[in-house]
Amino acid sequence: MNIHKQVVLPLSILLAFGTACIAASAQSLPEAVSTNGVLYMTGGIGQDEANAFMSLAPRYSLRMMFTSANGSYLADVNVRVANANGKPVLDTRTEGPFLYIMLPAGRYRIVANAGRSDVGKWVDVPRRGGVDLHFSMEERVRRDKDATCGDCRASTYLRPSA
Repeated sequence: MNIHKQVVLPLSILLAFGTACIAASAQSLPEAVSTNGVLYMTGGIGQDEANAFMSLAPRYSLRMMFTSANGSYLADVNVRVANANGKPVLDTRTEGPFLYIMLPAGRYRIVANAGRSDVGKWVDVPRRGGVDLHFSMEERVRRDKDATCGDCRASTYLRPSA
């Protein structure tokens, strides 16, 4: 009976704590959304959510990150994705500095706007693996505290694709 109190009780507490931490981490990550057959996920506000996003990066073929010219993360960026023929594939607004999209292999035109001007890039999505795009852009004239994270530095999170 004494061994039970010394071993089982602490293990039970540790297991309950670990389960609660895993559940809290999973709840902090936004769910993937499907629009017109295109699966995507956006978010990454806060250290925990940013780390969780990066752990899911290999599941997506196109991974984008948005920062201001000074390196602060940007949210509320309007993003349009079109295929090589100009056909719109996705039109969304980010809910954080990351936008991960599952796209079939091919060439795409990405146009992002954080309120001042469009920034466009062409990208070739490979058949295997994925590609990372970093948009460094001018932000809105009015600094919206919900749109930037002044203490966050993008260089901490940007990883090359595998």
